[in-house]
Amino acid sequence: MQAYKKKGFWIGIIFFLLILLLPTPETLSQVGWYVAAVTLLMAIWWATEAVPVAVTALLPLALFPILGVTDFKTAALPYANPNIYLFMGGFILALGIESSGLHKRLALKMLIAVGNSGAKLIGGFMLVSALISMWVMNTSTTLMLLPIGLAVCASVAETIPNFSPKERSNFEISLLLGIAYAASIGGMSTLVGTAPNIIFVGFMQETYGLEISFTDWMKLGVPIASIMLLASWYAITKIVYPVNFIASVETKLKLQNMLSDLGPLCRDEKKVLVIFTFAASAWMFRTLLDNIYLFSGLTDAGIAILAALSFFFIPSENNKTDLLTWEQANKLPWGLLVLFGGGLSLAASIGSSGLGGWIGQGLTILGNVPSIILILAVATLIIFLTEITSNVATTSTFLPVVGAVAIALNIAPIALTIPVVLAASCAFMLPVATPPNAIVFGSGKLTIPDMIRAGFALNIIGIFLVTIFAFYLAPMIF
Repeated sequence: MQAYKKKGFWIGIIFFLLILLLPTPETLSQVGWYVAAVTLLMAIWWATEAVPVAVTALLPLALFPILGVTDFKTAALPYANPNIYLFMGGFILALGIESSGLHKRLALKMLIAVGNSGAKLIGGFMLVSALISMWVMNTSTTLMLLPIGLAVCASVAETIPNFSPKERSNFEISLLLGIAYAASIGGMSTLVGTAPNIIFVGFMQETYGLEISFTDWMKLGVPIASIMLLASWYAITKIVYPVNFIASVETKLKLQNMLSDLGPLCRDEKKVLVIFTFAASAWMFRTLLDNIYLFSGLTDAGIAILAALSFFFIPSENNKTDLLTWEQANKLPWGLLVLFGGGLSLAASIGSSGLGGWIGQGLTILGNVPSIILILAVATLIIFLTEITSNVATTSTFLPVVGAVAIALNIAPIALTIPVVLAASCAFMLPVATPPNAIVFGSGKLTIPDMIRAGFALNIIGIFLVTIFAFYLAPMIF
């Protein structure tokens, strides 16, 4: 165990025991005080990763019944929240797309179609990365595009005459950062695009009875992701690391050769494309399906599971296996699903025990602060905090807190919870902030100062956009 993790482990234990031993505040129930102890323990362990984050997420199942907060059944219910199955189905759908290689074919086709300037080529990579990560885990998206990006970097360096070291460096840094940043930004667009979105939807449903559909989320997610993507491309390629050259014919030829190596579209890819089209269409037009008797009970989670199951029922081209085997599906990040449940279980107890209301009342001094300033403060805090902590853990910890503050200040909870979930996807400065950042950093083509220089600019853009969209657009949708 690394030193800081070991310290985090014992600091969490000490604060947990300290709160249990201290007198309960007069305005808070004993149960609420016990929930505060568990909350602080989980927050410290999540922040320091003293133990695996999924292990920390299991604490409510053990501690809440022991402390008399709730019985085991009640503590366990959030671990079976429908939105967890939505994410699980979405992950299996993504694994099916990956196993067929369809995503790589689509990526190469789009890259060949973009213009021949260096900036447009980077824009093409970013657009592809964002579109794929709407449906496929951003880690997988980055891993898939990185070798293509490196091949293009090498081709450009070999074929552009009088290509200076500075121009080459700017292009490589811009391209690699663009792939990583766009993967994170694209995930903001859909519920299955990134984990914080699912946690948010589950929290709002469990705590406030607000059901947010796949389409409702896209009304917010797609516009902010689109503007963030365009702003990021402009900031990276025009301001921070200017890219001005024109790509050669050889670069396009390399991409075409990579596409040719894949051969013609095979039957498995066609089958996967049909399944994906069904799922995406059903999610976007579910309100129309509600009017059809046979599909009136179909939910977003049901669509995801139905699409996932079809991979195991449809035979592959060689008829020896199904489109997706269980061995392949087992790559699903089960720990992340447990993490969702733990965060929702904790949030439910924070609300039912009165702890959330107590925290909110303690912050009523913020009542005179304009709402837009509160949103700005929340967005700023979460974006920079997520640079060094898990965005899933940060979202799970802060949603119940800011929700309680909103209630105490007589503000709609959505006003302060939306900036938490959106900001959690806007960490761009450090390799540890997101898996895509770490993956491109591992290529050896850029340094941490390179990332900080571009990432800080994008963080500022993110703070501005999250604040504007949370204050003006979110209330119109939700």
